Amino acid sequence: MSLKIECYPNGPLSENTYLITDEATGHKAIIDPGYYGMDVTSAIGDAGSLKYVLLTHGHYDHFAAAELYLTEYPDAVFEVPAHEEYLLSGGRDNKWMALGKGSSICPKADVYVKEGDTITLGETVLRVIETPGHTEGGICFATEREVFTGDTLFRLSVGNTSLETGDWETMENSILSKLYTLPEEMIVLPGHGPATTIGYEKRANPFV
Repeated sequence: MSLKIECYPNGPLSENTYLITDEATGHKAIIDPGYYGMDVTSAIGDAGSLKYVLLTHGHYDHFAAAELYLTEYPDAVFEVPAHEEYLLSGGRDNKWMALGKGSSICPKADVYVKEGDTITLGETVLRVIETPGHTEGGICFATEREVFTGDTLFRLSVGNTSLETGDWETMENSILSKLYTLPEEMIVLPGHGPATTIGYEKRANPFV
């Protein structure tokens, strides 16, 4: 199983939008649709190849371009965290993040995912891991080799818990009990900043 991963760090607040491709089938998914541009649509190619649009949590900078993808690729299935209702429906922090440039309300999802759910993208399987803390309903998506951590875990940092629905103790527990139990060689692909590994963060992250 081989997964091609392309990162576009061009969303609001320098958010990372990921385009992933199951190379065996050509099936694709967008993770955290904060950015939309011709570079991404060119990489997607055939409209029918985009199977999913996936969201790790309900902050505006991560879903800012969701409506554009769902309009351009109407057959793509939009899947969001099941326990993120408040932020997905607006919220104070989403309003200031939007800065009048877009709606602070996330488009309606097709599927609401929770702990243990799986998403099949060709020969690739993504497992949903609930990691509340940065927000009350945040999730990560894990394959056998990578984990897309949204704003839960960054290289040498962690997500801000001072925003609405955030909680530090919950965040710390999510990282220690959910992410740090993953294989140390697993690649961490965060919502902002460069990639890292679980092992490196366990050894060097000063916040956990």
